[in-house]
Amino acid sequence: MESVGDLPNFLLIGAMKAGTTSLYHYLRAHPQIYMPAFKAPEFFAGELHGRRGIDWYRKQFAAAGPGVVAIGEASNVYTKYPRYQGVPQRIAAHIPDVRLIYVVRNPIERIRSHYQTRVAEGTERAPFEVAVFENPIYLDYSRYSLQIEQYMSCFPREQLLVLTSDDLRAARAATVRRAYEFLGVDVGFVPAELDRDFYLTSERASRSPLPVSLKKGLKKHFPATKRFKELESNAVRALNRLRSRTDNGPVPAKSFAIADETRAKLIALLENDVRRLRSFLGSEFDGWGIA
Repeated sequence: MESVGDLPNFLLIGAMKAGTTSLYHYLRAHPQIYMPAFKAPEFFAGELHGRRGIDWYRKQFAAAGPGVVAIGEASNVYTKYPRYQGVPQRIAAHIPDVRLIYVVRNPIERIRSHYQTRVAEGTERAPFEVAVFENPIYLDYSRYSLQIEQYMSCFPREQLLVLTSDDLRAARAATVRRAYEFLGVDVGFVPAELDRDFYLTSERASRSPLPVSLKKGLKKHFPATKRFKELESNAVRALNRLRSRTDNGPVPAKSFAIADETRAKLIALLENDVRRLRSFLGSEFDGWGIA
């Protein structure tokens, strides 16, 4: 009979484009932490994702060894309310004592990165100053307090750790130690690839070589291909290294300046949410100059 594992005791719930892939790798490297290679099961996102059943979900963690203290997974879809609703309630019904880690990033920079990715994969064609106000996902996924508040109705505050991508970048060792401490594992462990950033926008091709319709089909019917974006990123990384030895150079994703008028509109729409975020990050939180 196939082994059925324990349910996870922690979840990395996002945010999208905030460094969750890097943190996933830093956590997964710890000998007392088990996270499956299948990074994002998205089991609690709704009926479509959860229809495989709880036993299927348990099997994702069956390989956890006897020395493992913390078992987890990383699905940033868990903080994409209101597109995905009822996620905290489903989590609480199965694992009420779960620990939650949420990484947040300057919301305007997160929106920019989100937009760049959608343009690269072919799902966004509108100009930035149009797309970010017409499609609610850009702002909704950057309303971190809104996302957190969905969880606070189901979990006590002490089960949530909020980190910033700024700290993950500028004070990485200390920030990863905070995550280790929160999960109750040895804080003295240092991952071998702690100095590496995973899945950077600048290391992705300006447009994916695979049609978006094909990638969506793979993701729907073969869940393990959710890791394709990272595999694709690694391939682009290797290609860029090769190209850097020639006259062509690497091919980074296109960057752009956000117009002052657009930035001002975004700030006006985000400042109340950022202000509420102080209750989760403390008075030293600078609000990214937004609030």
